[in-house]
Order: sequence, then C-alpha cells, then structure tokens
Amino acid sequence: MPPPKPRAQGPAVQLDPDELLARAEREAFGGDERLAEQNATLDEKGLRRMVLAFERRYAANQTARLKHADEPDKFVDSEVDLDEEIKRLGTLAGYPELYPEFCRLNAVPSILALLSHDNPDIACDALVLLNELTDADAVESSEEGGAALVASVKENSGYELIYQCLERFGGEASPEDQAAIGNVLGIVENCADIDVDAAADFCAAAPKLLKWLLKRIGSKKPTDNNKLAAAEVLAILVQTSDENKKRVGDIGGIDALLRAVAPFKGKDPADEGEREVLENIFDALVASTMETNNKKAFVENEGLELMLMMMKSKRSCRTSAIKCVDYALTRCPAACERFVDILGLKTVFSVFMGKGFEKLRKSAGLEAVQEEEERAVSVVSSLFLHLAKGSERYNRLCAKFVEDEHAKCDRLAELYAKYSNRVKAVDARLETRTNEEFELTPDDLYVERLGGGLYTLELLSLIFASVFATGHAGIRTRLLLQMELRGVRRILETHAENIGGADGEEERVRRRAHVVKLLVAIGGGRPEGEEEEAKAAE
Repeated sequence: MPPPKPRAQGPAVQLDPDELLARAEREAFGGDERLAEQNATLDEKGLRRMVLAFERRYAANQTARLKHADEPDKFVDSEVDLDEEIKRLGTLAGYPELYPEFCRLNAVPSILALLSHDNPDIACDALVLLNELTDADAVESSEEGGAALVASVKENSGYELIYQCLERFGGEASPEDQAAIGNVLGIVENCADIDVDAAADFCAAAPKLLKWLLKRIGSKKPTDNNKLAAAEVLAILVQTSDENKKRVGDIGGIDALLRAVAPFKGKDPADEGEREVLENIFDALVASTMETNNKKAFVENEGLELMLMMMKSKRSCRTSAIKCVDYALTRCPAACERFVDILGLKTVFSVFMGKGFEKLRKSAGLEAVQEEEERAVSVVSSLFLHLAKGSERYNRLCAKFVEDEHAKCDRLAELYAKYSNRVKAVDARLETRTNEEFELTPDDLYVERLGGGLYTLELLSLIFASVFATGHAGIRTRLLLQMELRGVRRILETHAENIGGADGEEERVRRRAHVVKLLVAIGGGRPEGEEEEAKAAE
C-alpha cells in the first residue's frame, strides 16, 4: 500500500510578536482578554486603545442620559461600563512616561468633565484617578510626564473643577464624601509638589480654596485624616507662594490661624494626629507673618500676647510660639515695640538664659532646645535693630544686661564661644574637601558656614556690639573679660559684606549702615566703601 500523500501546506504565517504575546497573556488568564490587558505592559498603542474605549463609554453614557433623562434604569448599564473604564485608566499611573501621549490624546478634558457628572460615584472615581496619576510615587520616574499632566489639568480649567468638588462633597456626610474630599486635597498637594507655580495658580483659579481650608482646620470636629490633610495642604500653599501669603491676609486668615492654635495655650495635643495638625497650622502662620501687612494683622489680633502665653505655659507648642514671635519681629519696628510693651522681655530672656531647657530636652529632644536657643538670640537681635536707640523701650532692653550682676553678659559670652567653636568645626570640615570633589564658590562656602552656626554667631555679634555701644562701664568690663573685640569685629565685617538686597535696596543700605555704626562704636572703623551707604541711610 503506497504511503499517504502529504497534505498540501500553504505559506507559513508570520505572527506579529505583539500578537503572540497577547495570545500568551490571554491563555495565562483563562482567555479573559480584559484581565490579560490589565496585567500587560502598557505602551502607546495600548494606551490609545484604552483611551478610545474610555471615550466611547463616556459618549455612550452621555447619549443614554440625554435620551432617557427621566428613566435611570435605561442608562445605568452605561454608567457601570463607564465606571469600569475609569478604573482601567488607573493602570496608567504605573507608566508616567506615557502621560504626554495621554495628554496629546486629549483625554484630560474628558476626565475633568467627569468631576461634574450627575452621578457622584462617577465623579468620585474621576477624583481617585487624578489623585493616583499625580501621586508622587507615580510620577517619581518621569518628572516630564508629571509636569505635562499638571499643565494639561491647568489649561483645561481643572483647578476650578477640582475645587468645586470640595463644595460638592464638603459636607462629608458619608464615608464616600469623606473619601472624595481626601482625594481632592491629595490632588492639590500633588500638583503643588509637581509644579512650583501650582500653589499660586490653584488659589488664583479657585479664590475660595484658602478660605475653605481655614474653615476646615478651625472646625470643632474631631481630628481626622481630612483635617490633617487640610492643615498640611494649607501650609504647603502658603509656604511656597508669596501671593498666597498675601491672600491669607486679605481674607482675614491671620485671625483664623490664631484662633485655630489658641486652644493649645493651656493644653497639649490629644494624639499624634492633632499634634501634626497643630504643627502644620503653625507652619502656615509663621509663613504668613513673613508678609509685611500680615505682621500688622498679627499684632492687631493680639498674636504676640497669645504667643507669650504659649511660651510661658511650657506646653509642647512653646517652640512653635517663639518661632512665630521671631518671624513677626523680623523687620517690623511696630511689633518690636508692642513686644516690649506687653512685657515680652522677661519671657524671651528666660529662653535666652536657657531656663527650662533640660526639661525641654527630655520631652522634645535636643533639636527643640537648639531651635529655641537660636530663636531667642534672633528675637533679641531684632529688638536691638528695630527699637529706637535712646528710647525708653531700648533702655529697658539694655538694662537686661546689667541686672543680676551682668548674668546676660555672661550668657552672651557663653553662647558666642559655643557658636564660634561650631563655626570653626565647619571651617575645618570644609578645608578637608578637595577641589576635585567639590567646586564651591565663595557664596557656597558662606551658605555652608551660615547653616553651621555662623548665622547665629553673627546675631550674637550684633547683640554684643549693641550692648557694648551703650558705653556702660560694667557691661564693657564684663564682656571684655570673656570676649575679644577682634573676633567680634571680624564677624560683623563679614556680616556687613554679605547683607543682600532680598528685602530691597533701601533695607540693605539701612542694615549695612547699622552694622557700620556698631563697628565704629566698638572701635572697628568702617569697612571699605561703607561710608557713602551709611550717609545714604541716615
């Protein structure tokens, strides 16, 4: 029997590698194409398919809602399908490098439009998606992708639409509403983290945002995740934008912030969450007081009185309180005068002398002790700089260095030696760096030294020169027993040379002239070129 003839075979079919991979994935997931697609590596081709499917579902839902506006049963299926497509888009969070293509496909406007969807569940899903896509972990590997997404959100009026969700779900009457608010706050924070201008842009597009946040942190409701998030977002928005600092003042925010911290003048936070909320509110308050007009509002709303009570109470907020006083008194003569009038000298010099530091070290650590010490030095320095020389207030300040047998002079010398040694240690460390390892400019070196203690040492030198310039024989004798004028003069000369113009040319000239006068008072002469500036300031 002859052998069977071989079957005729057609030309071999060359399967596309992508199709082979897709087939293998479908087989691996039991033939479920949707499950296989979710677990596949996403590329531009896959993204286009995903966006197209989403847009189709969205269009179908819009059509069904228009056609059967009074018959929800007839469009509910389309909303289930749309909900699934929104959640599928969450896969994109793992591929931030595809965000520019996602924006080019014009998908962002559709996502933002969903925030106003009549079905709150759909709107909430859109918030979840935006929060996931802008999350720091999602965009970490592609800054360009994150920037493209935030830019597209801004260009398509996204900031306004996102804020409107705060008003829509702001009652937080249900767990779903609470989750929605949490996602909104997360989006705001994420955008501000990705784009440095987003903090100002968000509040410009949604002017009521800061007011909403201030109201939320001032709420008497128990501290929850949303209150914590609101305080954190408020601090970020104010700290990263000068425009927002001004906006806080314009809407009465200084008073609102003071009211929010006031309950803690006599008690400590109940738990870690409340403690974090309080810290963020203080951060927002401190940042706000950097704005000139807000300093005035801070004084008028008795902010200094409140901070002094907190400093005296020895509660956990005392460190934040003295930090706030420091910022409020900086470049503000009116605040300095008010501080003396309300008997603040006794309180700040108690900190200056280190009273209560051992207890503070045990409860809050060395970092808190260090900050209080440096803030006290800064406050005293501001008082010497801004109080009118020869005035009653100025004389009361100088008298502090005479009382208790010149104890403040001894403490001044002690602190000067401490920070001088700290700066020497920094200088020694900088000298060990080779030019091959680091290329530091003179400005870089100065900044390094400032962070290593030189800033506080300069302030201590200003205090020393101011006290020495009074001409009081007892003060001069006490200081000269423990300190060398040559070292102080050298620090002041360095300080004068490095006073910048960040606060304006007029302020720079005034401050340099002030240092020149102190140098003359302690026998240091004038640094080269300062004579004309001193005359201009006078």
